[in-house]
Amino acid sequence: MQNQLETEVLIVGAGSTGLSLARELSRYKTDITVVDRNVEVCFGEVRSSHGLIYSSVGLSWANSLILKSLMSPDLSPSELFHRNSLKTRLTQEGFDSFPALAKELDVTFKKSRRVIVGKDEEDFKALDILQEIYRSMDIEPESLDQEGILELEPAMSREYTRGFTQVGDVAYIDPWEYGIALAENAKANGVSIMLLSEVLGITPRDGGFLVATAKGTIKTRFIVNAAGPYSDKIAEMAGLCDFGLKYTRSQMLIADRRMGARVNYTCGLAPRPGGSASVRPTLNGNLHIGASGYRPASGPEDTGTKAEWTDLSIQRARELFPDIRKEDVIASYVGVRVFNTRDPENHLIEVSSKNPNFINAVIRLPGLTPSPAIAKYVVELLGNQGLELARKADFNPRRKRIPKASELPEKERSQLIARDPRYGRMVCRCEQVSEGEIIEAIKRGARTVAGVKYRTRAGMGRCQQDYCGTQIVEILASELGISKSRVLFKGAGSELVYWDVNDRRPTRN
Repeated sequence: MQNQLETEVLIVGAGSTGLSLARELSRYKTDITVVDRNVEVCFGEVRSSHGLIYSSVGLSWANSLILKSLMSPDLSPSELFHRNSLKTRLTQEGFDSFPALAKELDVTFKKSRRVIVGKDEEDFKALDILQEIYRSMDIEPESLDQEGILELEPAMSREYTRGFTQVGDVAYIDPWEYGIALAENAKANGVSIMLLSEVLGITPRDGGFLVATAKGTIKTRFIVNAAGPYSDKIAEMAGLCDFGLKYTRSQMLIADRRMGARVNYTCGLAPRPGGSASVRPTLNGNLHIGASGYRPASGPEDTGTKAEWTDLSIQRARELFPDIRKEDVIASYVGVRVFNTRDPENHLIEVSSKNPNFINAVIRLPGLTPSPAIAKYVVELLGNQGLELARKADFNPRRKRIPKASELPEKERSQLIARDPRYGRMVCRCEQVSEGEIIEAIKRGARTVAGVKYRTRAGMGRCQQDYCGTQIVEILASELGISKSRVLFKGAGSELVYWDVNDRRPTRN
């Protein structure tokens, strides 16, 4: 019989919202547990995020409002931009806090520039609306003519004769690196993170809850529902759901470094009904293409890619940069975005009207940028509901990343290899990832090939694990003490090896 666990605060969901909250709460003397249905942290929306961090008072935010103005032309710019809305405020607070937070967590964070361009009358109309929205924010955009556009982006098509740009309102992170760093720092400060612990039922009892999970029952005083696309199901289990969810999906492409070096900033076409196109370099030198638009999704598992969407994205990206080729694409993925039906334009962060110890944190796009501010907001809600918030004297806000041997100065690299020769054995040639880095990732919690990939970038290069995949499976099997046929790519049913020679019989028919 499984023992019943007890905790003061139970956070459902190990994504950026849940893990940001866990880390923020770990500043205080309270018991915190995070549960998640997946085998790794950040295996939901974070893994499929575009990785942009952006201000709510700037070109990036204004650009997202143009589509609404095109669909609702009767709305004035002042009606589109809501300076004091919860979404706007939390986004700006999060954006402002990210440089210091990234430094504490040893996460790469790079501010950049956004460039929006147009070439015909329909584009110019959208750019005029963009300028009006921008001015409603009390900011004057920097205008670009053809010469200015080509000075910033020499490889861009010469068809574009007008545009806008802004420096510093957008930044890049690797979303999974950020989420993993949050988890590691939260754990170091006493948070318990239980994976493969899908919530099966919630029973209100004695001013708190009994929560049945795949790993046993948890007794808790507070529940924070940060389950993302499954947050309605969690609220329903507690009998406290008064909202619905709707979903959209977008397909994104990753091109290899040959093209990443050809683009300098986050570049986009002037928005038109049906979406826009965005092309930008990543932190690691690849090219990120998001040009398929947002489409209705049937649910959170509707993540299959489509060849026609890839072709559409390439076509639209080539409008900006004509030398992009389909052959340059090395990976594609779909991100599913969640919106609550009660107020689709805003986050739903509130204490349940039916139970003061149940808090919903249902986050719409953007989710990564406001996550640090959302965490503080929820901590305040918990305090208002009676959670004692006594600060720890020994809270440590810092976490160090896994050392990347290939990027260290020669002296430091030699010292690292002298201490552990495995840092001198290269496993992933594309991304220059050593055996020592992969083993360290496993020590820190990686349990799948994808978990290793997101912690080290092993397998993210041009060959997409054709060379290193077998070695990663062997290292995981050895470090975890399991058969290679039990090593998973990302979850149940994703075994990569049908039968290990050391197995007595095949694992499946």
